[in-house]
Amino acid sequence: MQCPCCYSTQTFKNGFRKGRQCYKCKQCGRQFLESYQAWCYSNDVKQLCLKMHLKGMSLREIERVTDIHHTTILHWLRKARLDLDEISNT
Repeated sequence: MQCPCCYSTQTFKNGFRKGRQCYKCKQCGRQFLESYQAWCYSNDVKQLCLKMHLKGMSLREIERVTDIHHTTILHWLRKARLDLDEISNT
């Protein structure tokens, strides 16, 4: 296993993260996974969460229903607001 930061091969296993093996570099101390996988939600799920919020549900209530962390939903709300601001300014 090679460190993605310093490219050293002196690494060791360092527990698990969400069922995947973690490694740590002995040279620079960086922790990393063998392979990374993008965590993404479909646009349908994002729009459903935004509609739930517009209908009056709190972020925590949406989190309980969808099992999507409330800060993720907040990030989507902020991005949607920025997109709307850009459209209205042009």
